[in-house]
Amino acid sequence: MNKYKKYKNEISEIVNTQVDDSEWKLIRKLHLPEKLNEETTQEYKKGIIIDVEATGLNIGHDDVIQLAMLPFQYEVPSGKITIINKNKSFNGYREPTIPISEEAQLITGITNEMVANKNIKAEEINQIVKNTDLIIAHNASFDRPMVESHWDCFKNVAWACTFKSINWIKEGFNSAKLEMLGMDYGWFYDGHDALNDCEACLALLSENLPVTNKSVFSICREFAATPSYLVKAVDAPFNKRSLLKRNGYRWRPADQVNGKVWWIETHDYIKELDWLKKEIYNRDISIPVRKITAMNRYSDRIWEL
Repeated sequence: MNKYKKYKNEISEIVNTQVDDSEWKLIRKLHLPEKLNEETTQEYKKGIIIDVEATGLNIGHDDVIQLAMLPFQYEVPSGKITIINKNKSFNGYREPTIPISEEAQLITGITNEMVANKNIKAEEINQIVKNTDLIIAHNASFDRPMVESHWDCFKNVAWACTFKSINWIKEGFNSAKLEMLGMDYGWFYDGHDALNDCEACLALLSENLPVTNKSVFSICREFAATPSYLVKAVDAPFNKRSLLKRNGYRWRPADQVNGKVWWIETHDYIKELDWLKKEIYNRDISIPVRKITAMNRYSDRIWEL
């Protein structure tokens, strides 16, 4: 029997009652201020939070329907976020080349009628991105290829990702979804709107991680500054696919740029090459390796031959 059945989750019914607070959690709606911290140094850099809504989730097939950007200022070298430039934010819709999927319409609330004849001007995007030091998204592996296919200015800026840069499970979280992370930190927001997602991502950057005791933003910057390497197991024997998968390799499907290959991103490519030659190819062989930095990480350009 639910002993709290009489409460209907109304704040007025719960506050000032004899409810066991270990069985309740109160979270607030996110209201992002325009200033997070006082300015204390003379050196600052410009960051932008970005979020994309699309017709679906297939990078090689789907198209952008909404783009939002939220500029902010941060100190160097501390990385402390100071000013949030809400007055310079951008939120635009565009008519895609294909219809919006039914699932995407349900998730985002954006219909084909809402984006009909809408366009996002490259000149406006260029002006916002100009002189930006770092772009951050919660799922940059999706957002970066999507925007680079339309606006070249995104190719010339370093990128970071709040989703990929942090091992959220090791930090004690059950999910790396932006909405769930926000609730774990005590706030919620109206998700699956690009600009709202930007504000939530920026709020997440300012939070401290419970295990490493560092800010989310500092870890993202450290990850972005550390180079890694893309190793491709080209023409790997079919009977080795299970072994590759067990060792962290992922399959890039044929419908993506230079796909149909097993791959891994690693910091120790020498060790990876030795393993491939011994366990997969059983011979000395030339294996393609590409250096990844914040300038090309998450971009489809790392797959160019």
